[in-house]
Amino acid sequence: MGILEFLATVIPVVMVFSIPLYAMSRSFKQKDKKLELKELEDQKELERLKQENFLLENKQMQIELDKLKKEREERSLNQPKNERWLIEETKEEEL
Repeated sequence: MGILEFLATVIPVVMVFSIPLYAMSRSFKQKDKKLELKELEDQKELERLKQENFLLENKQMQIELDKLKKEREERSLNQPKNERWLIEETKEEEL
């Protein structure tokens, strides 16, 4: 049996078995890519939720801050002028 006959029998056998092996490897790669894509979509959704939560927290903090400012203004308007200034009170106490 010569080299030419050997190659003539081996090459078709290798080609026949290599096609399904290539198809299986390609299938695995596609599954990996789909998993990566799903993971990226999940990360994107998580990041969107984090951003939304951040905005809601900031809005809530702003509302609380405005409420505190309003209470402080009302308290300062209700107090007499002499009681507003701590420096004047301490000077009066020293005298």
